[in-house]
Amino acid sequence: MLTPLHAGLEEHFKALEAFLAAQEAVFEPEVRPMVRDVLAHPGKRLRPLLAFGSGAGGAPSEALVRGAGIIELVHLATLVHDDVLDGADTRHGSDTPNRTHGAHAAVLFGDALFAHALVLASEHRTSELCRIVARASREVCSGEVCQTFSRGQDDLSLDDYYRHIRLKTAELFEAACFAGALLAERPPEHIQACSLFGRHLGIAYQIYDDLVDLLQDDSKAGKTLGTDAASGKLTLPMLLERDRSGPGVLAKLRQGGDARTLISAETWRESFRRLDAEIAAAEQALAPIEGTPSPFFLLRLTAFLRETAARLTPRS
Repeated sequence: MLTPLHAGLEEHFKALEAFLAAQEAVFEPEVRPMVRDVLAHPGKRLRPLLAFGSGAGGAPSEALVRGAGIIELVHLATLVHDDVLDGADTRHGSDTPNRTHGAHAAVLFGDALFAHALVLASEHRTSELCRIVARASREVCSGEVCQTFSRGQDDLSLDDYYRHIRLKTAELFEAACFAGALLAERPPEHIQACSLFGRHLGIAYQIYDDLVDLLQDDSKAGKTLGTDAASGKLTLPMLLERDRSGPGVLAKLRQGGDARTLISAETWRESFRRLDAEIAAAEQALAPIEGTPSPFFLLRLTAFLRETAARLTPRS
């Protein structure tokens, strides 16, 4: 469902949904219901929004819609795998493939989505789109591997945390912006500005997602929460509190302790300060292309992230 974030890009998203729906037919009959299910619960389509915003100006071209659709397929594949890794049963208010079909089928289905995205990218008139998508897929999966290996490692550094979230989340945001600007044939300085915006927004979005996992309940978020601490994943508030009060807090959080009371007010403030800093850096990245259509659409996302983050309540 389109929101105010998508205003002015309605034709782009209409074309995107038609493109994505058409992909179901290329899969085997046994796989098609899984494709249909993940497409039926789209979320905000943030990555296509980044692609369309970066390439904004005029009617949506076939290349731009195709590129946005390919990036979204990669994202959907990562969600399928994430839900297996986290043991999550719900996303966007619906059952995950992990719950409906089991972990083995879900992993293979995620692999199939990744592969299909690469097939589509390889059919572009130049190899550049395939390079962007393949690189982003490699980095996202590498980030997940790094994060998996770091589960339960109480000595994880903040630098490694930022490296992991840059790989697993920011790389795909950056790729969406890069592809959108490139496929819309924008000049190099425009592509660079949008890509940098995507990187900082992606880091900010992952920090926000970490905060949601600790501060919000499942019914509001529409997905399974509380999986980070339980699975041994270390997120920004946890790392900052560990450095402030000692590693004992990590064990308490893993045992189901309430993050609102276990994590200090000072740590919550620092977590939100770091989130705000990444949002500000994303906004600053667009300064060189001020006056073009792209900032009009992309800055909605930073405003949205600020507003939603402000509704989180660290202390009860």
